Amino acid sequence: MSNEIIGGIGLAAFLLLMFLGVPIAFTFALVGGIGTITLISFQAGMNNLTVIPFSWATTYSFSCLPMFVLMGFIIAESGITSDLYSAAYKWLGRLPGGLAMASLIACAFFSALSGTAIAAAATIGTICYPEMRRFRYDPGLASGVIATGATMDIMIPPSIPMIIYSMVSEVSVGKMFIAGFGPGLLEVILFCLFIFIMVKRNPSLAPLSAERCSFLEKVKGLKGVVPIIVVFLLVFGGLYGGVFTPTEAGAIGVIASIAVCWVMGRLPWPGLRSALAQSVRLTGTVFMMIIGVMLFNTFIALSGLAVRLSDGVAHLGISPLLFLAIVLFLYLPLGALMDEASMMLLTIPFYMPTVQALGIDPVWFGILIILAWQIGLVAPPVGLIAFVTQGVLKEVPLETVYKGCLPFIAALVIVEIVVLFVPDVALFLLKVME
Repeated sequence: MSNEIIGGIGLAAFLLLMFLGVPIAFTFALVGGIGTITLISFQAGMNNLTVIPFSWATTYSFSCLPMFVLMGFIIAESGITSDLYSAAYKWLGRLPGGLAMASLIACAFFSALSGTAIAAAATIGTICYPEMRRFRYDPGLASGVIATGATMDIMIPPSIPMIIYSMVSEVSVGKMFIAGFGPGLLEVILFCLFIFIMVKRNPSLAPLSAERCSFLEKVKGLKGVVPIIVVFLLVFGGLYGGVFTPTEAGAIGVIASIAVCWVMGRLPWPGLRSALAQSVRLTGTVFMMIIGVMLFNTFIALSGLAVRLSDGVAHLGISPLLFLAIVLFLYLPLGALMDEASMMLLTIPFYMPTVQALGIDPVWFGILIILAWQIGLVAPPVGLIAFVTQGVLKEVPLETVYKGCLPFIAALVIVEIVVLFVPDVALFLLKVME
């Protein structure tokens, strides 16, 4: 039996175990370990099982991940997100759908200091949804805004999926972060435009607020945004200015977040303890997944399956654009079935040889697939963030959340198409900074 066939059997076994509900990190490790032993020898396979977990768990470049995770949870626990929402509401509340727009702006600011869409959905949902319902906003619109807005967390840096993608594909974390700003800004603009159009066509979706704020009140409301801007400029200014490495930037971000929240009296000890505990749990989960995936990827590399698939695609003579279209189409159902980290760790090793062979910019490729993951995270039937949003809001049926997400999924598709045909939307800032 050829190595490629053994690799194919291993891949099929992985999919079977995943659908049977076996934890995905253990599925990766089990198939990878047994597959490696089958391909080479028992002793060599056992050596991999001891060397790979240690080498990847102690990789220096991964140390920025827990830092950015902790920074996001500190901001979430501090309650500063409420100030973001309040400031956005004062400026946008009188527009058609203004509360929904304010929720999206709050999501965007929160995303600039967080890195996980799940945290964004939970944090923004508990703050913004009750306010929108208080003003009689349609439950579908309100929940759809929260779910889809939360997905911006994986596009607007710092993004945990971007960090993992960078490590797996050997692309600069800083370049991925810079490339995420253009598409992230385009998403915010399109989402707000879609809300405005929907509410103009059907005012019952979002009754106009009767509250008015003077210009002075609007300016005073911005004081709640200042701490976020200070931390953001410190972290990303230092990172893009070459002062910090990504790991140092993450550590500075944690220190700055704690300092800002302490000065504002917003982070009591229970809140800090909760942020630390949540960060340990999420980081541990991601690292377990990374270790399992690297065992699995070693098996796939030894089998030659990824190289054979890459050669097959190259010999078909398809254009880079057609290859990207196929890949993005495949990511939509995957995004509806798997979380973004699992999906990325499973697929990137298969795609990168072809990406390199076709001369596709890996940063651009990373932005395109993150956009596809955003769509998958809220798309029926199993969009992960749609489930999280429904779990947070509880009173809203899942089908209502999905219905509310549909217009914004259309907006994400537009962003995907724009970035696909106009790469400079993502790459322009990189070119300027070169």
